[in-house]
Amino acid sequence: ALITAHTHIFTLKHVPDKFLPAAAKWLADRLLKKNTAKFFKKLKMNALADLSYRYYTFKAIGEIVDQNAIFKHLRGFYPEDTSIVVLSMDMEYMGAGKVPESFELQLKGVADLKKIHGNKILPFVFAHPERPNILDIVKKHIEDPEAPFSGIKIYPALGYFPTDPRLDEVFAYAEVNQIPVMTHCTRGGVFYKGKLTVERRTDPADGKEYPKAKNSKFTEVYSDPDRYRALLNKYPKLKICFAHFGGAGEWDKYLNNSWHGQDNDGKSWFSKVKELLIEYDNVYTDVSYTLYDSKYYGLLKTTLMDSVCRKKVLFGTDYYMLEQEISERAFGINLRGHLGQKDFDQISITNAKAYLNL
Repeated sequence: ALITAHTHIFTLKHVPDKFLPAAAKWLADRLLKKNTAKFFKKLKMNALADLSYRYYTFKAIGEIVDQNAIFKHLRGFYPEDTSIVVLSMDMEYMGAGKVPESFELQLKGVADLKKIHGNKILPFVFAHPERPNILDIVKKHIEDPEAPFSGIKIYPALGYFPTDPRLDEVFAYAEVNQIPVMTHCTRGGVFYKGKLTVERRTDPADGKEYPKAKNSKFTEVYSDPDRYRALLNKYPKLKICFAHFGGAGEWDKYLNNSWHGQDNDGKSWFSKVKELLIEYDNVYTDVSYTLYDSKYYGLLKTTLMDSVCRKKVLFGTDYYMLEQEISERAFGINLRGHLGQKDFDQISITNAKAYLNL
């Protein structure tokens, strides 16, 4: 059966109240009343309008009553026997205000769905280094006999390095038990909005202090695939997936630039993730969100021709973030149609089963 390895079903109740600039939120709230998709698309004339449109599409699904309703909507895009990885998010510590509903309640909502749907939902518990007793929380949900979670989600762009020592016990636990970890890996996405202190700018792995920058830019330091080498050397058997394969902009960099200039700091994150796939046995990646644009299909197809990479790429969508670009069903059908059944089964069944221990 098909497995999609990257989706979200959290609601706006799990998002900080200052998640987006007030002006963009104000505009989106009013545009929402228009309820005309074509009108919203025309608003992509400047950064504020684009941000407002993205907030609108995010809000349109995020305002659905609860996670159960969102999951029901998501399942409607797939065959009945599809298994769906659902990634929880803990945004309480990102410096963007208060979160209306607690992380504990978010996890309870997902656990309740697990009890109902069994292996049709494969939840990941979020591990934030600032949350007290995080190892206990992770173990509680992974080892729950009634509603066992399938993996662990991290998102360093929320304000920490992947080598944060507060996550050491979590990674050690994951490595020993071969529990899959999913990490965000693009230059964009959600980012930490609080003060970037010296401590937050210093990588615990080597003590290097990175220079001050805007929060939206500094997030690239946290998310850079190179930051994970120390982690992977410390936990060489850690099973970890680099979501989004570096992101669309990095695929563009790889496709459009000469090899000259793609070394060291100039190297595309596509290349960096691919190197990790080849160097480390248990490293995976997924194509969620990034592959909404068909111009990347050729690069994916040739990547799957590599005997090692072929076993390391997963199908995922990043629902419902994806809805800002293309529908969930169109994403999957377009990709399947281009790859052909054999290659699509490789990333959506064979590789996913290996990563998820199914």
